[in-house]
Amino acid sequence: MKIELVRHTDRPESMIARAARISHQTTGEEKDYSSEEDKELIRKLRDWGHWSPFEFSGATFYVEGISRSCLAQLTRHRLVSFMVRSMRYVKQNQEEVVIPQSVKEAGLADEYREGITKSHDLYQKALDEGVPKEDARFLLPIGSKTSLYLKTNFREFRHIIELRGGKEAQWEIRDLAEGFLARLSEIAPTVFEDLTEAR
Repeated sequence: MKIELVRHTDRPESMIARAARISHQTTGEEKDYSSEEDKELIRKLRDWGHWSPFEFSGATFYVEGISRSCLAQLTRHRLVSFMVRSMRYVKQNQEEVVIPQSVKEAGLADEYREGITKSHDLYQKALDEGVPKEDARFLLPIGSKTSLYLKTNFREFRHIIELRGGKEAQWEIRDLAEGFLARLSEIAPTVFEDLTEAR
């Protein structure tokens, strides 16, 4: 799995603090605050559960190599914008499949690969017979890999990380959530420090 932070709000913590302060300012009262003052305010916002200012900073990620199973879980987060590689227009390669560690540990990796091969052979046969890719894709396993861009604000990233990064979450989306947390913590450590400390 590849998780690349493509773009983010410039000075994201400053933007969150700036947005939060507007509710208590009169016109023309805005002044410059230090990064330490911004961090202190962000911590207070977190403690108060005042999340709307966190919507004023966001990030775009490129993700490669997750399964369609993981994608199905991820796209339940409706506040995220997605652009996903199409199985309707792009031919899926047999090697592009996620093999869960539990399958390997159960000694089923060879049988798993045989099943994938059969599925892809039938997929190729369907294409050769003129079946459109949009219909032939029904023959492919849910473990088929995909790539995508996704974009959302920090409030929603916190929600994703809390929900999908928990011990109860499925391993693949948990790894993805942990990847988001690691990269977002580099650009906005105060916003995500409580989630990091909870791990």
